[in-house]
Amino acid sequence: MVAEVKLAVAGSGKTHWLGNNVSPSKRNILITYTNQNVYNITNSIRLHLGAIPENTIIITYTRFVYYWLIRPYEPSIMIGDNTSQFKSSGIDITTPPEHDRNNPGNGYYTKDKVLHYLNQYSNKLYSNRLSELYCGQNALYKKNARNVISMFFDELYVDEFQDFTEYDYKLLIDLTKATGIKIHYVGDFYQSLVSKSNRRGGKPYSKLDNLAEMVEQLEQHKILVDTKTLRKSWRCSTASCNFVNKKLGIPIECADSHEGKLLQLSEYQSISDVLYNPEITKLMWNASTLGFNLFPSTNKWGYSKGDTYTDVCVILTSTTDCILSDQDFVLTPQILHTLYVALTRAKRNVYLIESAVYRRFVSSLINT
Repeated sequence: MVAEVKLAVAGSGKTHWLGNNVSPSKRNILITYTNQNVYNITNSIRLHLGAIPENTIIITYTRFVYYWLIRPYEPSIMIGDNTSQFKSSGIDITTPPEHDRNNPGNGYYTKDKVLHYLNQYSNKLYSNRLSELYCGQNALYKKNARNVISMFFDELYVDEFQDFTEYDYKLLIDLTKATGIKIHYVGDFYQSLVSKSNRRGGKPYSKLDNLAEMVEQLEQHKILVDTKTLRKSWRCSTASCNFVNKKLGIPIECADSHEGKLLQLSEYQSISDVLYNPEITKLMWNASTLGFNLFPSTNKWGYSKGDTYTDVCVILTSTTDCILSDQDFVLTPQILHTLYVALTRAKRNVYLIESAVYRRFVSSLINT
């Protein structure tokens, strides 16, 4: 039937939209990557409907792939040239499989071996290779699996679509071929590469330079793309949206024009007041940033993804100081997207401190 991707912006209410869009008269399955997001979506539906309808399932992506696309068909799964004839005992979410294929004898198994996917000691399938196992099956296997999904559900939703990379992304694209079911993917392209379902790669997002390329790729798969429904942010102020739009080239608008300022700090006293204020969250590139543990309410740019704060102070890096100038600049997709996350966490004020100014301030504290 119909497969669509709703491309959102930070703070546009993706979870709220999911909660409001679920119909109690439909058979729904909602998929997201983390247990926390399962909790968030569950609460959103309850706010809208009062309770979770009996015909609605909210599940993590890993559990969905295992219980709906792998486990029922294990006797027919092909690995290499032969049917594997294995029966797994569940999902291994704690043991990382060996990835280094260039070190003989280290325990790495090629993808044509059962133990590439299955922990030989627990007999559980590695959670981060479930999608790879599914994608390695033949066209008939995938068609049958999609048909079963269509038999049980009318609507399929996937939250945080931009976080699914590599084989997870390929699997979600394959699902859009299902007939008799409406498929809705929701995500923010510019928050991709910040946290990835597959930590070892970021395709396709690492190969795309802008939103237009993402739209083109999705449309090539005959997926409808909606860039209007969730284009306005209820979180970020007009000042923040205008800055992100102008400096990063990311289209984002404020939904209600609520108050908020974007200010660059350069004076010692104003920097001190902000950094020592526990009600202002300090966002730094990573934990190795000088002075990371000196100030209250500190977090990392990427780790703040999904969070909402009243005010934030973003400590820039030497690579991103360029956003304070009028000169043209180019940032790598990962740095651009992670900076975008940091700049769009505040409901009200965003403070910026240039990296050199920040280092001088912290050094003066340490040397005092």
